Amino acid sequence: MKVLSLFDGMSCGMIAFRQLGIPVDEYHAYEIDKYAVKVSYHNFPEIIHHGDVFQGDFTAYKGYDWLIGGSPCTYWSIAQNPENRETTASGVGWELFQQYVRALHKAEPEYFLYENNYSMSEAIKNSISEAFGFEPIMINSSLVSAQSRKRLYWVGRNNGDGTYSKCMINQPEDRGLIVRDIIDNAEPLNTTEGGKSNTIKAQYSKNGVPNFVKYDSTYGATGVALPIQVGAMARPNGEQSHSQGFRIYSIDGKTVTLKGNAGGAGGKTGLYAIKSNGKEIPLYEVKNGKIRYKSGEYPIKLPDGLYVIRKLTVSECMRLQTVPDWYDFAVISNTQAYKCLGNGWTVEVIMHLIQSAMQGKTEPCYRQLGFF
Repeated sequence: MKVLSLFDGMSCGMIAFRQLGIPVDEYHAYEIDKYAVKVSYHNFPEIIHHGDVFQGDFTAYKGYDWLIGGSPCTYWSIAQNPENRETTASGVGWELFQQYVRALHKAEPEYFLYENNYSMSEAIKNSISEAFGFEPIMINSSLVSAQSRKRLYWVGRNNGDGTYSKCMINQPEDRGLIVRDIIDNAEPLNTTEGGKSNTIKAQYSKNGVPNFVKYDSTYGATGVALPIQVGAMARPNGEQSHSQGFRIYSIDGKTVTLKGNAGGAGGKTGLYAIKSNGKEIPLYEVKNGKIRYKSGEYPIKLPDGLYVIRKLTVSECMRLQTVPDWYDFAVISNTQAYKCLGNGWTVEVIMHLIQSAMQGKTEPCYRQLGFF
């Protein structure tokens, strides 16, 4: 197996191949983040790193088995400042995407996998589909993990005549995971005899727990579970804030989408209320629907008790991205590890895509690759 990976990050693609038991003879990676390259090399010294995609001579990879990658979504995401967000096929984000198309045209791999954010504008999504010749599939990572993370995937197979067919891929099986399933040292609350949380109701119940399955008219039933916000912490000056960095979520739902860059107390990972077993500090008391914090009381939808309010650990974020525990972040700081994970892929989704493409059917396409 020979793989060309653009915008490689922490090499989630290589993790996916290894977890599938598919030997990779050559893996060439293009990535400019020095911390991502450092941790990738630490885990996979056999990977050959090349740096900037704009400098790549992709003819060197002619006939490779796979081209994988997802150009940075920063410029297209709905989380971007509206004044800076790109919504048409132009700008820095589109120039980065063009490098992927250039690699596809020059290397002509047997398969390709391209990923990006679901929140991109319809115009950009349509332009990408025009470039590849077919529409994407949307998969929410919540099906295989406890993280709500919608992403678009274009996965194609070479027809041998300058066109690519869309690989037919079904949605992964919904495992019904919630934050409680991946958290460290969480005291069981409202659980069944087997330790799992009780069945989720079809609508909001008295304790505020909603249904975790949403029906999407385009993609059908998916494990889309919005994080359950139960309150907010105060800023250091004591002023309560409902900005994203200070929101508190329940562990009986999905997590917010992990991000590569975000500020605030829990901007990258979210803040979660974990019932304390009395061994962790600091503790926050919830009584009569209010949480006591410093000198103030703030409304919160939690049963009375003592709680730890904290962001997720690196290990917990690894589980959200289904990164195996053998992957080692020891050579970079926790801050950079969070960034790598936020910019990375949900590994088991990528495994599902690779396996489905190599074993499944394709949908014919007769449009030549578009170049912009």
